[in-house]
Formats: sequence, C-alpha cells, structure tokens
Amino acid sequence: MDERQRAEEHLLVIRTLMERATIYRAISAPTAFIGGLIALGLTSAIWISERHWAQIAPEVMRHISTRGFAALWLGALAIVLALNVFFVWRKAQRDGRPFVSPSMKLALRSILPCLIFPAATTIWFFYDGYEADNELLLVRIWIGFYGLALIATQHFAPRSLVFLGWAFLITAAGMMVASRQLEYYSTPLVPNLAMGFTFGLYHLIYAACVWKPPVPAGSE
Repeated sequence: MDERQRAEEHLLVIRTLMERATIYRAISAPTAFIGGLIALGLTSAIWISERHWAQIAPEVMRHISTRGFAALWLGALAIVLALNVFFVWRKAQRDGRPFVSPSMKLALRSILPCLIFPAATTIWFFYDGYEADNELLLVRIWIGFYGLALIATQHFAPRSLVFLGWAFLITAAGMMVASRQLEYYSTPLVPNLAMGFTFGLYHLIYAACVWKPPVPAGSE
C-alpha cells in the first residue's frame, strides 16, 4: 500500500469517527456516570476508613498504605475499563460492526502515547516511589495524562469529551503550581480528594451534560 492510499484510508477513518461522534458520546455517558459513582464511592470509603482508624489509633499518621491506596484506584480503573469495553462491544454487535475496527485502532493510536509515562510512573511507584509517600505526585500524573489522552482525540471525538480532557489537564496543572501547599496535607487527604473530585465529580458532570437516548443504527 503506497502513502497516498494509506492517507486516504486514514482520512476515511477520521471522517467515519467524526460522523459517529454522537454515538460515541452516547456510549461514553454511561461509562462516565458509572465511573464517577465508583470514584466517589471509593473516595468516601477511603475517607471514612481513615477517619475511623484515626479515632482508634490517632498516633498513626495513616492506615491505608501508599501502595494500598494506588492499588484500590487501579482496581477501580480496571472495573471502569471493563465496563467501557462492554459498552463498545455491545454497540458494535447491535450495529453489525467489527469490535476491533479501523476506527478503534486510530483512537488507540491517538491515546496510547499519552499513557506510556503514567504507566511507567505507576510501575516506579509500586517498585520504589511508595516509600516517600508519593501519592500526590502519582495522582497529578494520572489526572494530567488522562486529560491529555482525551485531548488527543480532538480530531474525531465529541467536543464535550475534549472539554473534559482540558478540565483534567488544567486541574493537574493547578495542583502542580500549588504543590507546596498541597504537600502539607498530602498524606493521604489531598490525593484521595483529588481523585474523587476529578474522576468522580468531573465524570458525573460530563455524563449529566451529554446523556441522551441511544441513536438508532438506521439514523446514522
């Protein structure tokens, strides 16, 4: 396949994605809603647990370990990713399209570069970084690069999804500017609240703004 044919196919895939933006918005809304509820639920559970144990053993600064904190949030991420895969698969089945389509491949190629650094940081955190209570650093990277991943889809994704990405990125940037102030309260209050505020509240706001009835396959 020569470069011209490859470019034409690439443009065709982008056009297809743009034409189906409303459908993808309908798919992302329930994922965002469920993910937001899970994030707020986990934030509340961690908060309640820390408050409970602080009353029983106030001399202990924290009761959920740094790696335990990260593992809980990674578990929540795994659940949300599984739900999103299910919603995309179900929509593909209903419309008679392949699950792993050229459109999905293009979307993954756009997003994956933004996930390499946070993945490496997470591995470092579990291997070595946890010893210095680096949850705040880890959370800022998760929030910021998640925002970048959403922004990377701006050429074919719904505009609302790109706005959500900017909200995450700006929040992470603000947390970086206010590092000294946040680090004073960082273990484990600020990282937990930051995750709940962004992955919880932002996703619920997004879902409320874009939730619409599914688009029938024949109306595309």
